[in-house]
Amino acid sequence: MKRYFCCCGSEIFFENTVCNSCSRDIGFDPDKMRLFTLDHDEATGLREYCRTIERVYKYCDNREMLSCNWLIDADSPQIYCASCRLTRTIPMISIDKNRIRWNTLESRKRRLLYNILNHGLTYDECGTVPEGALCFDFLEDQRSNPYVDLEFAYTGHKDGVITMNIAEADPDFRASMQISMNEQYRTILGHFRHEIGHYYYDRLIKNSGWTEQFTELFGDPDQDYQHSLEKYYEQGPKNGWLTSHITAYASMHPLEDWAETWAHYLHMRDGLETALSFEIINLNVDYSNFDDLISKWMEFTVVLNALNRSIGRVDAYPFVINPFVAGKLRMIHEVIHRATTRSHV
Repeated sequence: MKRYFCCCGSEIFFENTVCNSCSRDIGFDPDKMRLFTLDHDEATGLREYCRTIERVYKYCDNREMLSCNWLIDADSPQIYCASCRLTRTIPMISIDKNRIRWNTLESRKRRLLYNILNHGLTYDECGTVPEGALCFDFLEDQRSNPYVDLEFAYTGHKDGVITMNIAEADPDFRASMQISMNEQYRTILGHFRHEIGHYYYDRLIKNSGWTEQFTELFGDPDQDYQHSLEKYYEQGPKNGWLTSHITAYASMHPLEDWAETWAHYLHMRDGLETALSFEIINLNVDYSNFDDLISKWMEFTVVLNALNRSIGRVDAYPFVINPFVAGKLRMIHEVIHRATTRSHV
């Protein structure tokens, strides 16, 4: 995440709808990837404050409900922003707690999309293509709402649809699931990054020239998924998984290995950009050079974990990137680089 400032000089943050110092409205333009102060002109609408530009904006209709600060072109027929339009199913908002959950999920989803757009990756917006378009279903089950039909709502991905159990927005639920699943790390943003990894497997790897390299590094994607899932939960992760996988769950199936590794690549890129923007570390990173990228990331995680320990928190990044995992991360780096280079030709 880049660092942003209001025209008054105060720091503003990605989630801000107003500047905490001068109270001017804040908006994010996903096309320009910029967060800035807004000027309210009754004649022309919303413009970027302190600049004379041709672009005029309007607010997303979820600005009040969800504190969404993403902007839309003033002449667009859309009433929801590029992020909110991707949400296909929302929870029952007559329940007050669900409003908070939905707000939390949308906030993390906007960070996910910033991450994706910042890489130059593209996606098909739901409703624009017959199948495989990206959309999000935020579901609840009877564990959190006895009035719904679903006994269990599972977080996952299928054919472009990313499903999230809204209970993941509750810290207590997330912590209990982390313990029961014996996970080192469990966050909403981590879920989103993992699930969109499945989406980009379908979009960039499946039936492409990458399949041979994928099989060599991750394994056969066509092996029986249900059997692998049952085996994982009955017997636990593969012996020696630490030598070849980023997490225990990654050892369950090649497709889960890809998604877990993809999520960690996004963690790595976004974490480094934030650290550099805030000058937490004084490094020059060549994002096009994977060797430089991974070296600087490993250097930064030492600082990151030391900072957490100094205030009595667990390690923010409790993972080990061994040479085999680094090879998988390198492939993801190359896949993204080739896809984004080709899209700009």
